[in-house]
Order: sequence, then C-alpha cells, then structure tokens
Amino acid sequence: MDTVSNYRVLEHKAAGHDGTLTDDDGLLIFKPALPQELEFYKAIQVRDMSRRESSSGGDAPLYSWMPTYLGVLDEGTKVEKSGDAALLKIDQRLSDSTDSLDSRPMWSEKCKQYLVLENLLYGFSKPNILDIKLGKTLYDSKASLEKRERLERVSETTTSGSLSFRICGMKIQKNPFVLKQLLPEYYEEEADTDYIFINKLYGRSRTDQTISDAIELYFNNMHLSDARKHQLKKTFLKRLQLFYNTMLEEEVRMISSSLLFIYEGDAKRWELSNDVDKLMRDDFINDDDDVDGDDDDDDDAKGSSGEPKDKTTGSLSSMSLIDFAHSEITPGKGYDENVIEGVENLLDIFMRF
Repeated sequence: MDTVSNYRVLEHKAAGHDGTLTDDDGLLIFKPALPQELEFYKAIQVRDMSRRESSSGGDAPLYSWMPTYLGVLDEGTKVEKSGDAALLKIDQRLSDSTDSLDSRPMWSEKCKQYLVLENLLYGFSKPNILDIKLGKTLYDSKASLEKRERLERVSETTTSGSLSFRICGMKIQKNPFVLKQLLPEYYEEEADTDYIFINKLYGRSRTDQTISDAIELYFNNMHLSDARKHQLKKTFLKRLQLFYNTMLEEEVRMISSSLLFIYEGDAKRWELSNDVDKLMRDDFINDDDDVDGDDDDDDDAKGSSGEPKDKTTGSLSSMSLIDFAHSEITPGKGYDENVIEGVENLLDIFMRF
C-alpha cells in the first residue's frame, strides 16, 4: 500500500500549478482539490454517464473530453492497487462524500485533499505536450479587483484578447531547428532528458501573425516523418471540429480551462500501431470492469517489462479539456462564447495546415 505523500511529482507537464502528483505506474494523477473544480467534475461525469445509456450516438459528450474523475483522496490515505496496471481500490475516503463542499476544508496546511484523475499521459513513451488556455476572459466573479486588473492586462496584451486562446506552455523533444527559433528566455533544456520546456513567456509574446508558427513548432518533431506530422495535424483538426460541436450544445461557463494536446514522439510506437491513431480516447474504466478493476485496452498498453504489448491499442495522440477551478454548469444561458471563439480561431489555423 502507498499513500499520497509517497508519490512523485508529475514529470511531464506543459503548464499549470505545482503540487500535482502521480503514482509509480503513472496511471493516476493526484491534483490539489478545489471545491468548484470537484463539483464540476462530479456534475458533468454523473450527468453525461446517465445520458450515455439512452444516447443513440452523435457528437462526443463533454465528459469524453475530460480526464476521468475517480474521487477525492485525503493526504495520508492508503491506496491499494490490484491488477496489472493497478486500477484501484482506495479506502472509503475516496468515495464521493455526502458532506457539503462548503463545510469540508479542501486544501490547507492541516487537511490536504486531492482530486484523483486519469493520467492523460499514461501509455505514451515520448509524449509531446501543448497547453492552450481558452477564452479572453481569464477571471470569474469571485476574483479580487487586483486579480481582475492583472488578468485583464494579460488578455489585452496577448492572443487571449485577440484570438480568445493563448499558448501557456509546451514540453517537447529537443530539436536543433526548434532551438534556433527560440530566444533563451523562452525555454529551458531539461537536464538528463531529451526534452525542452517552453514557458508561458513564449506564449505571451506570440501575436496574431506568429501564433500559427508557434503551433507548427509544436509539431516540428525530428523523430517523426513528414507524413506522420501531417497526419497528426489533420487528426487534431477533426478533434477540434468534434469539440466545437460539443461546446455548441453545452450550457457551461469555463474560465481559464485549457485544451491539452499530446502526441507520441517515439517512432517505434507508431510502427507498432501501424500509424493507426484513435480520434477519441478509450474509456478509462470499462463498464464491464469488476470491483478489482480489470484494466481496459488503454491500461493494458504496456506489459510488465514497460514495453508496449504486441496489441498496441493506445492512442498515438489525444486532445483533452482540463482545469475547471472556475467552471460551472449554467442552465438556460446558452453556449460559452468565451470558449467557442477560441476554438473557432484554432480551427482556422489548423484548416490552413
């Protein structure tokens, strides 16, 4: 058995706050819990799972773009793993509590709680990551005057204001050609790895005229053929189109949520998959799983040796919606124009690739 305090800091991250942990298998994410984010995860997942049973197909539901939410874990709670990839049995404190969110301290020095989420990077050998923050409005009604003014300045001086999206960060494999295009203040070379981290200053310095080149830079991977890179761009275009349709049907407001792009930079994984990618991620937990959590195909992507199994069914890339600390369901208010405008502008860029 392990406890959260024994887990390690998430290795691959393009942006976001500190404090996110993962387990030794890399199957789960433990993210500092915030009441509004927890409430949004629970509400969307319960709603969409019930809708799925009566659905006859059509557009992808909102939950299918989000990491699977598994529960809340108190720091120090023991986590028991079972099965090849360790889908979990966590003691009763992981289960959804009937206590009021307002009455439960979520994150303090005395009581730290974590959202337990699917790790979107699980199964990737060499993940390349891009974090794109959606919307021109970057604060909600609870923000202080100082925070509002600061974030208004960020929006006004970046593509958040002009295009309703902004690159927050990237983590990509090193590439001499890419390094020549970056000023030293925009990136860090990670010691003892073949990765570079491109920071938020790079994204804030992009303009309407240079943002397309910045996204091209993300896909400029020296380990993949031109045909594979072209395939990736077209697959992400299809995902953006599907996501756009999803958001037109949703009555939610999402402030400072991000689209997380991931693609596989290991050419061997592409060869094992015969270059066949999936448009949508597999369900993290199969409906047929028993209480001990027999793993689905995605969770079985690696054998005990850590190498992909012969039947490599995991995706070669994915696009997911993350970060819901300022998100809520808003019945009767129509779709979220703040998000829709950003997706429209991303679609324009990808259609030109």
